[in-house]
Amino acid sequence: MRITSGILRNRRFEVPNEEVRPTMESVREAIFSSLGGTCDSLKVLDLFAGSGALGMEAWSRGADSVTFVEQHPKVWKNLEKNVRSFENDQLGKTKCIKADAVKWLGREGGQYDLILADPPYDLPDALVNTLQGIAEHSVLTPDGVLVYELRSRGPIEISDAWKVLRDKKYGKTRVLVLKLNQEEES
Repeated sequence: MRITSGILRNRRFEVPNEEVRPTMESVREAIFSSLGGTCDSLKVLDLFAGSGALGMEAWSRGADSVTFVEQHPKVWKNLEKNVRSFENDQLGKTKCIKADAVKWLGREGGQYDLILADPPYDLPDALVNTLQGIAEHSVLTPDGVLVYELRSRGPIEISDAWKVLRDKKYGKTRVLVLKLNQEEES
């Protein structure tokens, strides 16, 4: 896999084959193009980080900081190795946290401008639990957005606390761009 744009453009990173399903390059390019192409000065959270493809893409595109959260020990170790291999003075800060992504939201206490979430497609109630955790713990800034990747088929359940800004399918992948409704944040 490689990073598609920014300071780290065309740099390759390792993916543990049997454990993760990294976001395809074409889908990452479409996601970040829809967000304006840059992540300058953003504080980014990559939940269910896996290979770190989404977070590293934001990092390469100018994010001030990226926090990667991944639970699986082998995958987390690979993620941390990838991130450390790319560190340089031109890039923002990073943290690689080994934890359950949804449970970690309740312990964090910080806010992010951009949250990227790409859980395993078969994780039960991942969408509902992630949306609830972000909303309940005020993890997203008032102008922030959540990019959520899931399987393209099947029904989805989104609470009234969220507004869907974009809903796009890319083959077997569906990408939602969501924002908290302002009246729900108070």
